[in-house]
Amino acid sequence: MPTGLSRIIAAVRAFCSDLFKRASCGAPPQLPSTARVRPCKPAGSRSESPSAEGLSQPVDPSRLNCRVRIGRQADGDSFRSVILIDLCGTIQAPSDGHEVNLHIGIRDVTDGESESLPVLNRPKQGPLNPASHFNFQSDMGRLCRQTTVLEDWTGVAQISPEWFVLARTGSRRMQYTVTVVSRQTGEPLARCECVGVYENTEPGYLDIEDNIQRAKTLAVGLAFSVGAANGKLLDPEVNVIYAWVKTNFGSADVSSGARLELERALQKTATFFRRGGTLNLPPICSEIVEIAPLIGRIEILDLCLRVAAAKGQVTTAELQILKNLSDWLQVDRGRLRTMVEKILPVEMHQGHDAEMILGITAGMSQEEARVQLNREYAKWSSRVISTDPSIRRQADQMLKLLGQARTQYVGVKTSC
Repeated sequence: MPTGLSRIIAAVRAFCSDLFKRASCGAPPQLPSTARVRPCKPAGSRSESPSAEGLSQPVDPSRLNCRVRIGRQADGDSFRSVILIDLCGTIQAPSDGHEVNLHIGIRDVTDGESESLPVLNRPKQGPLNPASHFNFQSDMGRLCRQTTVLEDWTGVAQISPEWFVLARTGSRRMQYTVTVVSRQTGEPLARCECVGVYENTEPGYLDIEDNIQRAKTLAVGLAFSVGAANGKLLDPEVNVIYAWVKTNFGSADVSSGARLELERALQKTATFFRRGGTLNLPPICSEIVEIAPLIGRIEILDLCLRVAAAKGQVTTAELQILKNLSDWLQVDRGRLRTMVEKILPVEMHQGHDAEMILGITAGMSQEEARVQLNREYAKWSSRVISTDPSIRRQADQMLKLLGQARTQYVGVKTSC
């Protein structure tokens, strides 16, 4: 990868590395709706066996013990995996007939307990709340005796993977903390921990945040490429990129050294493009498509449009690269045209791109062109009475262009 973009990526990684370790970093991502569980078990063992790690834990009957298993739950005509929690051992209550609740917390300890990551509640809709840690609670009933001894493993909870979200994808070591709590006082009566393996097949919330930051980093390369499309990278274009980077990568949590490193990387990248450097854009866009949702790709395209608008006019070369980026980022041309209309009004265009300005494409028949021009005429004729002078001015220009286009594409002269 060219030196300029590599420096940006290195700087941004250093800038954000400490943020990625915390669930609270960045905007809460949207997530898929399901996860799957794979038990840690030897080949040929039954689907409801306890994990190999759970089997290795000694059982002390004088205290509470727990283990985790993987089970199956009917779901219509099929089955889905669930996490089963079993208890055995002793629970000491204040009295006979004491009512108790069960609380279960989960943490990801794949990288060790000191580097453990929270497991978050999966919202029914909307973004994740990084502060909402998963905690299963249920009514455990009434303990008949003050000292209750569970001599055999007893199932007490079923936890669906659809209720929580992990930080990372792949095979994860999960620590389950099980607490029996007095319903009357809220005080814990017994507590135990166990560890099981969870095979997470969906992107974790930190994976998604990594992808967001990676896509934003690659976006900087696209933005510089648009600015340099006509052979010159001007200060207004660079300033738009700098402001976007500071907004998207700036944080009060990072050191001044990291900020300085990022600033230097941007300066060196600008120099790279000013000296004629170029990037191979299709593979960069392909990577962005793989890791960024449509809304993220639209935001990247918006940045590129604002870079093109920075100097007050847009060249034919810049419009062409914007159309290419739209295709490579798999953003519909119609959506691009709507964005161009708002960010790059017709008065900025040095040339007249029929597709971007009028919505006329090379493959349209004469009748299709006529319908499109009529649609545009209806839209812009209603804007000539706008209270916004800039909109009125743009409407007047568009109506003139539409009149010329009718003669060119439909063969009909018009006074509009």
